[in-house]
Amino acid sequence: MRRNSQSEHDPGGTKERIQHVALELFVLHGYEKTSLREISDRLGITKAALYYHYASKQELLKSVTQPLIDEFELLVAGDPDPETLLRSYVDLLHRHQAVFQLVANDHASLAAAELVERSVKLRRDVVRRLAGPEPQPADYIRAAAAFGAISQGFMLARRVEPAADPALPDVEATAEKAAETAAGLPAPADYPEGAELTRILMDTALAVLRSGS
Repeated sequence: MRRNSQSEHDPGGTKERIQHVALELFVLHGYEKTSLREISDRLGITKAALYYHYASKQELLKSVTQPLIDEFELLVAGDPDPETLLRSYVDLLHRHQAVFQLVANDHASLAAAELVERSVKLRRDVVRRLAGPEPQPADYIRAAAAFGAISQGFMLARRVEPAADPALPDVEATAEKAAETAAGLPAPADYPEGAELTRILMDTALAVLRSGS
């Protein structure tokens, strides 16, 4: 009850600042290696003040990761057509890029947020919807490949996993570079962004999906 009262007196304030800083540090150092003390120090508040809003590091993690899953579940539950589903997924990745980067690189965070089962079910439901009515095994393969084209293409273009970037020399594909990217460096100039990136991802995914037609 106390937390709700505090939230009402501080709309869009402290809790959002805590989430922002926590997500930044989770991405930079990993969930398990980031302490609540480090988060509170970065914010310039006491650890007790942090506990006022979040009872544990796990609760804080859930508060920053669950919106992505919640939104994705609502999207899939709306039974969109395949093209709308894929385009909405790209938009979702753009809006939640930092969270996507966290769960893609730090699998422990997905488990700690208790989102593994929901994530697996979502991927299964997406593939089923993309495969269409009365799908054959090949349709499931094409659907999974189309969905993967969006995820993997986005990860590369936005440098979600810098160490795997084929455009970087091996000497640059280090944990240090990954940390720098996580801290906010822009993607390389030669990787498309925004609407152009969306177009490339959609064209590729739809081409895969329709290859059996």
